Amino acid sequence: MGRSKEKRYRIGPVLLLLILAVVVGLLAFFRTSFFCISDITVQGNSFVDEQEIVEYSGIDPGVNILRADIKDAINNLLAHPYILRADVERKMPKSIEITVEERDLIGYLPYMGSYLLVDNERRVISATAQVPVEGLPVFKGIKVEDFQAMEILDIDNIQKFDKIIYISRCIGKNILQYAPIEVNVEDLEDIVIGLDDRFILRVGDIEELDYKLGYSNTILEKLYPREVGGEIDVTCGERAFFRPW
Repeated sequence: MGRSKEKRYRIGPVLLLLILAVVVGLLAFFRTSFFCISDITVQGNSFVDEQEIVEYSGIDPGVNILRADIKDAINNLLAHPYILRADVERKMPKSIEITVEERDLIGYLPYMGSYLLVDNERRVISATAQVPVEGLPVFKGIKVEDFQAMEILDIDNIQKFDKIIYISRCIGKNILQYAPIEVNVEDLEDIVIGLDDRFILRVGDIEELDYKLGYSNTILEKLYPREVGGEIDVTCGERAFFRPW
């Protein structure tokens, strides 16, 4: 009995020293610069600037990587109006990887002196006095009665909206570099696209639109450096006509 008490008495200080050593070790671990975040990478973004995404995440370089709150960072990113999904991963010992999936932004619709940014679901992402996302086209010819931010837009012609989704993607693939871009879809049989206040593309209907805009780009590549402007007519598909101002 006495030996058992003596054994427990001897174990007590040893256990205390062991706990103390673990605590000191953890403190040293959390304070060492070896685990401080030095690199934050972003992937999957097109419209949102990389630095803006990092700032939205709330993760700061220099903090210990294990102290970074991954769940909060994801929630912060999802609060950004352009971001649909987000994932944040620790890459030991000192890197953070942020992956985002942006909303499929289609373009802007004019509304009472402002611009409504909409995605492919007709959701109004924002309303602004100017066009903040460079390259996205402004579509004229869609009547908007009213809207609510982050709600599905009620428009007079849903079929027309489905077609501007296709037009927007063709523009993004072929002539995005000539922004600002304005598309008049009042008459879908006679679509007119304005580029950088210098050129007008007359493309007719949406049939073979991808080809028409790709063909227009080959013409613009030659005309743009010459600082000229005018109307390019590709309604006939394989034949194009250029009428300078």
